[in-house]
Parts: sequence; structure tokens; C-alpha cells
Amino acid sequence: MRPLFFATLLCLAAFAKGQQIGGTDVSIAQYPFVAGILLQRSTIIGNGAILSPNWVLTSASAVYSTPDSDYSIATGSEELLTPAAQYQVQRIFRHPEFVGWDYNVALVKVSGKIAFGDTVQSIAIATTDPETVNDATMLSYGKNEDGTSHLRSATYTLISDNDDCVPLLQEYQAKEVIWQHHGFCLIPPPGTQQGQWYNDAGAPLVADGQLYAVFAFAENEGGTNEGSVATRLTSFAGWIQSIMFSNR
Repeated sequence: MRPLFFATLLCLAAFAKGQQIGGTDVSIAQYPFVAGILLQRSTIIGNGAILSPNWVLTSASAVYSTPDSDYSIATGSEELLTPAAQYQVQRIFRHPEFVGWDYNVALVKVSGKIAFGDTVQSIAIATTDPETVNDATMLSYGKNEDGTSHLRSATYTLISDNDDCVPLLQEYQAKEVIWQHHGFCLIPPPGTQQGQWYNDAGAPLVADGQLYAVFAFAENEGGTNEGSVATRLTSFAGWIQSIMFSNR
């Protein structure tokens, strides 16, 4: 059983074949809190949610490489490679217990401040902690079946119970994320085919205008699946607040 970041490295060779499956093109004006994460200012490696002018929340698996200065944050456009603005990363705070599966959350502090406007806004982390979130929208710039990096949305039900969620997962480490109350399984609508790839990492999952999760990993990257895992943000609210407060 391989930690996610080792599995991701092995998957890079198959990048041309990997893609997000399902989803619909959307405008950044509908979801202005979404940010893209670029490596060397040109390679799409993940997504994030803008929490404030200084901070973007993502998954640790999206930004596991170093140095932090190799990353930048793109905002304000539905086409990630033609962003309205791009910001150099000052520092990345990965959860100290992240080793590839669980504790898959990170905070990105940008140099300067993100300029807000009609297509750039922040979003708040949900304050409630339901076991199920219906009609959650996942938003990602990750490569899709059409070969574009246009911002796309896909609808899921987020579940976290041992009876329905855990049996969808094969790896023990993936199941442990659910047992620890640190994640959700992503369930697509009945009769649909959806799936994710490694550069969907960090994709925000929102419902009723609140941020409930960020996409963490899929056991079947690049193929269709019935259940992938997203990081449950209410379980890490204390850590997130502490990092932001201590590094103002």
C-alpha cells in the first residue's frame, strides 16, 4: 500500500491519459473563491479555496513538493492558464501529520495580498459538521476528458458513515481517513460517471455557500469511480485558525 505522494509520482508518467471525468464548464463569476495552483507558473497541479487576501486552503497532496517558492496561485479566470492575476507563494503550511493519506490539508500564504473583485472573493469554512452533505459542488481546473483546463463543476453527495462509505474504499489508509472522522466519500448522482485525477487535488467542495471539504485523493485516478475521498474541513478548523492567526 503506497502513500499517495509516491503513487502520484508513478502516475505522472501516465498524465496524458489521466483526466477528470464528468463535470460542466462554469464561470469564475459563479465561484469567485476558487484558485488554481501552478508549479513553475505553468503546470497545473491543484486547486484551492481563497479564505482571505493572504490565504488559500488546499490539500497537502497538491503541494507536497518543495521548495514552496516553486508554486504560484492563479485567480480571477475560468481558464487557469490565462489568469487575471497570479501570486507568488510565500510559504506553505502542510499539516504536520500528513504522510500521504490522512491529515491531507494545507494552507498557502501568498506574497502580498490577493486583490478582490467581482471574480475574486473569499469563502468561509462551514461551521456545522453533518455526516452527510447533499448536493455538494466540486470545483476544479484539473484536466478533463475534453483536454481543457477550464473551471468545471460536478455534483456529489458527501457521506462519512462506516456502512456506506468505507466499503467503497479498498486501501486501509483510505478507510482510516473516514474512521478518524477526517474525510468524506464522494458519491456521484445515480446514473452518472465521474472521476478525478491527481491535479484535481485541493478542489473545493461547497454547499449552501459554505466550504465543507477539499478533494484529497481517488484510488482509481483518471478513471470512473463510485467513491473518492475529500478532507473534512471542520475536523481541522482549529489547526487552520491557529496557523492563520500565528502567521499574520
